[in-house]
Amino acid sequence: MTPSAAFVSLADAGLCTVFARLDAVLDGSASPDDVEPIHELRVGVRHLRAILWAFQPVLSDGTATRWKTVLRDTAEACGETRDWDVFLAETLEPALAREPGHPVLMALRASARARREAAHADMMTKLSRDMRARLGTLEQDVRHMARHMARHAALSRSAGNADAAGRLDAFAQRRVRKARRRVRALARAARDGKTEHVHRLRIANKRLRYAIEALADVLPSRLRKRLHKKLVRRQTALGAVVDDAVARRLLCACLVSD
Repeated sequence: MTPSAAFVSLADAGLCTVFARLDAVLDGSASPDDVEPIHELRVGVRHLRAILWAFQPVLSDGTATRWKTVLRDTAEACGETRDWDVFLAETLEPALAREPGHPVLMALRASARARREAAHADMMTKLSRDMRARLGTLEQDVRHMARHMARHAALSRSAGNADAAGRLDAFAQRRVRKARRRVRALARAARDGKTEHVHRLRIANKRLRYAIEALADVLPSRLRKRLHKKLVRRQTALGAVVDDAVARRLLCACLVSD
């Protein structure tokens, strides 16, 4: 399989997942307070963004830019709601469990819930307005690539162009090595403890993790297992640092008088 064919297969499956999860958020069957559909949509988009990064060398500039924009906007539409969900579940609810009925904590929770409700309404407006149609343009890209490959399959085989495009296993290892170098550089920068540096490292760490998961079938064990395990451990630690910073920001927002 060539890298282009692998992208078509992985992107098609990833888009199907994102469409299903978007529908789960928008169809109204879930309660607005249900946090799981939003989280699952964001995870699906993250996986697609990792696939996009991994296969960017075989995509046209226009296609890559379009995918980056649509996937970024989809993730950002859900971001604020998800931040409030995490703040409520991991900061305020545990605090109230330790201090039941504490008036300040009760007031903070009420403020956070109101702000989460506003963020959710804004998210639903953004997602329902045109996001399905915009994601549909990505689906069209995949269909176009599939048709193009089908038309040229016989010619590519006879000319030996599958190797010219790069074997998938070699391509995958090159991309993982590049991402790993990026993660190492960002890890050095994040030693200063600055939240923005830790946040960049967290994003790159996630991207590498999801890229490895997508390419697992053609990666050697040292990358597929050992490196992946290390990335999962690091992601947990990085997530705690970033979530603490977000919690402080949201706490300040709750304390600001309307």
